[in-house]
Amino acid sequence: MKTRIHAIAGTIGFLTILIFWSSTVFSELFGSYETIAVVKGAILMGMFILIPAMAIVGGSGFSLAGGRTDNLVSLKKKRMPFIGANGLLVLVPMAFLLEARASAGQFDTLFYVLQGVELIAGAVNLCLMGLNMRHGIRLSGKGKPADRVTLVRRETIATDTMAFHITKPKGFEHTAGQWVRVTLPYSSAKDSKGASRILSILSAPHEPQLTVATRISDSVFKRELKALPDGAELHLAGPNGSFSLHDDPARPAVFIAGAIGITPFLSMIRHATYSNLEHKITLFYSNHEPSTAAFLSELEDLQKANPNFRLIATMTGLGSDSAPWHGATDQVDQETLAQYLPDLNTPKYYCVGPAPMIASTKELLRSAGIATDDMIFEHFAGY
Repeated sequence: MKTRIHAIAGTIGFLTILIFWSSTVFSELFGSYETIAVVKGAILMGMFILIPAMAIVGGSGFSLAGGRTDNLVSLKKKRMPFIGANGLLVLVPMAFLLEARASAGQFDTLFYVLQGVELIAGAVNLCLMGLNMRHGIRLSGKGKPADRVTLVRRETIATDTMAFHITKPKGFEHTAGQWVRVTLPYSSAKDSKGASRILSILSAPHEPQLTVATRISDSVFKRELKALPDGAELHLAGPNGSFSLHDDPARPAVFIAGAIGITPFLSMIRHATYSNLEHKITLFYSNHEPSTAAFLSELEDLQKANPNFRLIATMTGLGSDSAPWHGATDQVDQETLAQYLPDLNTPKYYCVGPAPMIASTKELLRSAGIATDDMIFEHFAGY
């Protein structure tokens, strides 16, 4: 819902400025002084639409960007203060000044100087907002054409969790940790997210097929995905995202994951093991109980195969009917990190998950004295 509000408000703001800008140019080129005065009065009234729209865009944008570190989000966040300052400090004052002078018939040199400033400021904001809209579309995974792929098989990997193996489109290349948008072409899904979902790729780049995984909830999309027969057609767009392992092998990596949030990390660990990367990787993997821990046995095998990978699995919700567990049972906190990491300040830290998990992990790392630049997050708002 927040993403949709952000997109609607951004579109309203962009179109409002575009209408202001184009009507000003046309009235100056082809209209009379009376027409110009009417346009200036309409622009001033239009500020009651533009200002709330831009406030909503800014507030929702920074909320959505919380905890996200990919390049497109960073660029959008850097542009927003310029867009806001340009609007409040230039466009709004110019609207009042130009309307006052136009209504008084003062079409003098000062009027046209102010008019030129308004047009330049409006053009700058249109360009910046257009770039933000373009990057927003790319972040949503809707900016790339979809390929037709085939469901090869599916398997249950944990309680209420399934993996789906699909054919890889010709020429498809991805970086471990990226995601794709999966669409059911003949879906009857009617919820706010429709027939598409963003899913992390858990297969490594060298593998011949693509694999995604998800918890099977009660949504129409999940029910229909679970019921698809082998050989069914899917539409896939991507890859997208920049949540990937850093390049410097001298710096260890610490992954913090819970439940199905393991998927991008599994892709990275598979790739690191296959490629014999020298990165020291420590994974803190938290689940309620062993039956809900997707790919736990594979991670244990990867730990044996890769001397640079260490798994710390913890079960925080064990009950009387849970499978036997002889490992850790504590929440991942500062004490846990200090127990397994000889130097908290050397690694780069990665976390993926919903907003509450991102917020709590960020607070945990901050309290441990970790620099913001050493925290890398991938946020999802539910799927």
